[in-house]
Amino acid sequence: MQIYERPVALDRNVHQEIRINGDRNFFFASACQSAILAAIEMNHASKEFPVVFIKENDSYLPTAIFGLQQNQNLFVDESGQWTARYTPAFIRRYPFVPAMGQEDTMTICIDEAAECVNRDHGEHLFFDGRNSALLERTIQFLQEYKAQTDTTIALVKQLADAGLLTEKTANFQLNDGQTFSLSGFFMVDTEKLSKLPPETTYSMFQSGALHVAYLHLSSLDNWDRLIGLQAGRSKRNTETDFVKPAVAHA
Repeated sequence: MQIYERPVALDRNVHQEIRINGDRNFFFASACQSAILAAIEMNHASKEFPVVFIKENDSYLPTAIFGLQQNQNLFVDESGQWTARYTPAFIRRYPFVPAMGQEDTMTICIDEAAECVNRDHGEHLFFDGRNSALLERTIQFLQEYKAQTDTTIALVKQLADAGLLTEKTANFQLNDGQTFSLSGFFMVDTEKLSKLPPETTYSMFQSGALHVAYLHLSSLDNWDRLIGLQAGRSKRNTETDFVKPAVAHA
């Protein structure tokens, strides 16, 4: 919920006149340091971001990392554009988000504070009290995303049950001496992976859990990409800080 300011349950009586402007930016995600991924996304996401596993309750979730600092997203630029080649579904679903109730019922919520939510421009959510085509597409997208997330949790559980997930801390240092540290995430232990019994390896290959493990491992080269983006942003900030006093004293 880190990107949602004022999420409320969607109500056709309350939100009858609401529209969604499709011409929008990604400033809403500029402080989003990470995003949960479904396994189906990992082929694309692993080429762009480091993908690690975050533990929530008793589940481990593949998670794309966007920044080296809390509340930082290095893939949203100064103009609010998304600069990576892939945008995770977690981000694409905004300003909508599902809330799960009893018996796995889904309530669609909307962030009323979203810049793209208005009453003047864009596509309606309702027509004459009925769902618009946009809202029907959104509901289908959220239902599919929920199903894919459930499948992903089951796949990663196989990795965890086999003892392959190890908690890690990552430390980084830029050329200018700045240091960063990320902790509380899990990675696949490659030594333990190589020593799995053949029958376990084959079972994970058949289910797709092994594919998730290898996509995660291949994604770790993207730590270098984050370091490069951080170095570039730090340099721009330093240059801006240098210029501002000069302008102020002019």
